[in-house]
Amino acid sequence: MAQSPELAGGEGFNFEGQVASLYLSALLAEAEAPGIENATVCKVAFQQRDFGHPLDDVIVDFIDNVGEKARLSLQIKRELKVNKTASNRDFRDIVRDSWASLNDDGFREGIDRFGAGFGDMSPAKKRYVLRLCEYARASSTLEHFEQRFSENGNASKGVQ
Repeated sequence: MAQSPELAGGEGFNFEGQVASLYLSALLAEAEAPGIENATVCKVAFQQRDFGHPLDDVIVDFIDNVGEKARLSLQIKRELKVNKTASNRDFRDIVRDSWASLNDDGFREGIDRFGAGFGDMSPAKKRYVLRLCEYARASSTLEHFEQRFSENGNASKGVQ
């Protein structure tokens, strides 16, 4: 099987390292970082799939000023393509692993967060992905979310 030039050349790993460096810098500075508001980074871990984290590239623990902890789990991709082709696994895998993270016994709704960090995406696709995320956050159940994509739902064609 042919290997991606980015993977062979390390570009994908370099992008993941750039994202990770943001959180490592915040850890060293005992500072806040994107993902969890009003809390400082207290731990950063990488490649944690074998330890029960479906979104495994960067795991960041935060702590607020009263000692409450929160976790951010991220999957990092240099480029994220979103389309219906069977060969495009990245986005589907991120959605699957996000669902697994949400349903994990240790996940605390309203406290912990998960997601994807990516560098390149077409502006139109980025708009649709952000809208899809807004639909998910505003839906109280899976059924409510699915209704958005029904014949009478409010999801635009681009998001579908």
